Amino acid sequence: MPVSSSTSFTVDITGTTGMRTGEWAEGEEFLILPDRREGSHQAAARIRLLMAETEDGEPLFQPSPVRRQTGEVTVAEVEKRLHLRAQLPHPVLELTDPAGVVTARVRPEQPGTPEPVSFRVTDAGNRPLATFRRSPSRLGRRAYWRIEPADGSPPVTGHRGTWPGWIGFVLTFPLWLAFAVGSLLVALLTLGEVTEMLVWGAPKRVTWRRRWAPPITGNALDFRYLRTGYRWNPRLLDARLAYSMAALHYFHKMHRD
Repeated sequence: MPVSSSTSFTVDITGTTGMRTGEWAEGEEFLILPDRREGSHQAAARIRLLMAETEDGEPLFQPSPVRRQTGEVTVAEVEKRLHLRAQLPHPVLELTDPAGVVTARVRPEQPGTPEPVSFRVTDAGNRPLATFRRSPSRLGRRAYWRIEPADGSPPVTGHRGTWPGWIGFVLTFPLWLAFAVGSLLVALLTLGEVTEMLVWGAPKRVTWRRRWAPPITGNALDFRYLRTGYRWNPRLLDARLAYSMAALHYFHKMHRD
């Protein structure tokens, strides 16, 4: 029976190890949680973070052991966390259904690098599903995530921020600059402990759609920063690709942005 409307979900992390250390942890999981207002309370999928391996089956990187945090955080500890985060390779994402069956894997096409720009998505039988590509922002060009399905259908691209959002940001830049200075002062005074309390920055909404697709009805996947959730149209994007893309975007937002 065809699905006639979009559905909402959030991506949530099951542990706090990565948030405490600045590193992602082997075996750490993300949950795809449907909007409770739609009547479902069970996770629609799970995503495990796995270390990429060499051809010999050896891990590309050995994470440092997790230490229990005691007392105040020093500047040296903050610098060490940033250094660890900068050198830790990007994980492989493994998507499973509610029964624990693997349905897709997302592997960096540049293994061993912290910020790869392309990812190969395969199903449980290692058959190609799509390629995910990430392009950082450049002068006059918005950053984007692109889904290129393996079946040859048109790519689905999600640019960071809408044009109205960017125009509004430019017009109110002096105000954002004041927020930035305030955030920097707070970070210096608290050694970076409460910078998350201040919300400022460039537009973060990402809407994935095919080229020339109409707004709203043509949105395959939509992330809205203030709502911290995703809205997905099952008629326009396979569930495995939607969940994998959302998890990858969430990981990048949490560890890289």
